[in-house]
Amino acid sequence: MLLMRITGLVSAAVLCAGMACAQFPDMQGKDVTMKVCGNCHEPERAASLHQSKDAWAETIDTMAGRGMTISDDDYNTVLTYLSKAFPAPAPKPLNINAASGIDMESELGLLRSQAALIVAYRDKNGKFASIEDLKKVPGLDFSKIEAKKDRIVF
Repeated sequence: MLLMRITGLVSAAVLCAGMACAQFPDMQGKDVTMKVCGNCHEPERAASLHQSKDAWAETIDTMAGRGMTISDDDYNTVLTYLSKAFPAPAPKPLNINAASGIDMESELGLLRSQAALIVAYRDKNGKFASIEDLKKVPGLDFSKIEAKKDRIVF
């Protein structure tokens, strides 16, 4: 009975370890990343995050500050692997006709005053039908809108 329990536990551990590795795409740098990150915590922790390259660099720097040792070559390998394997999710489009001023600030990077101009114009004149309609908003710095037009829906 004890032998069966031990065998079951070993099988479960092997299966779980295999599942954790399976979450990591087979790409250049996987082995180095598993080795470096696996020294301190289970691999699932890294697999659960999806961040920009800058955010991954900050995470690796934080881990190094906590005692993780990593060479410069391994740093670059791990950073490249994590940022490609677990990138930040693509930003969702923002419906300019339903968005609050705060949403426009955070999602489009507009100043509060610029977002307020859009909301006020929309409230007074109705919904926007196209990106061109936003040019009609008095005082709006349209260059900010133009730069983010691929993120705006109507």
